Amino acid sequence: MMKDLNISPSGCLEKKDLVNKILKFQEQEKKKVQSGKPYIEKKNGMKCIMMQTDENPEMLVFVFHGFGANADNLADVGKYILQQGKVKSKKLKFVTVNAPMELGPDSFAWWPLNLMELAMKRMQQGPTDMFDEAPPKQMEDTRDQVRELIYAEMKKYKLPMSKVVLAGFSQGSWLATELALTMKEQAAALVVYSGALYKKEWIQLASEKKGLKVLQFHGQQDFILPFEQGQLLHDALKKGGLDTNFHSFFGEHTIPEIGLQKLDDMLHSLWK
Repeated sequence: MMKDLNISPSGCLEKKDLVNKILKFQEQEKKKVQSGKPYIEKKNGMKCIMMQTDENPEMLVFVFHGFGANADNLADVGKYILQQGKVKSKKLKFVTVNAPMELGPDSFAWWPLNLMELAMKRMQQGPTDMFDEAPPKQMEDTRDQVRELIYAEMKKYKLPMSKVVLAGFSQGSWLATELALTMKEQAAALVVYSGALYKKEWIQLASEKKGLKVLQFHGQQDFILPFEQGQLLHDALKKGGLDTNFHSFFGEHTIPEIGLQKLDDMLHSLWK
């Protein structure tokens, strides 16, 4: 136990001294967890940056980064909400997950993606026909791996799926969308930054998640995932009966400040 807690018996003359040392350490860790400051844990084989305001959160927000990035790149989303947002006083936990596939130093992916091939398809077939092939098998494997992580966190805090928000940027938004549309229970909300209609199956699956709140953002000058792809996804989700809220902005492949402000507003509304 002491090894797991990284505690040394040095300086402890009696058993009660050691017990007090352990209790003090545990209390310090508890305060650290409740502070809203980031701490790192490995969950289901994936590095996760955790931030929470209470040891028993009432809502979970999972954030997934883009292709070639890592969890640190999106940790500021949780920091912004928990330090400056309207919900900073609420019992909330952010889990920013690091993708399992390593591409290089500090570079990870949720599944393989050929960016050069996608760029060629965009030029030759147009922005609306970039994703005309079935996704690789690794997408399902990653989805299942992340789903287990989500269920584990739900079980830990005894929370239903209706208290879970799924958010992602770029390839991470495809993962968030896939999870939101394929998990049996309906999530509290789906947040999509620079998304796309990556799978045609989502058109049919959307009809099974009527009423799901969707907050979506896409830059009009996005040259990586063209604006038209964001519109295709929005149209498919809206047609399926989801409660969609689409925001276009003057910008490229990024998360705009309004994207954080609107996320904060939405999270605040979920407590009403």
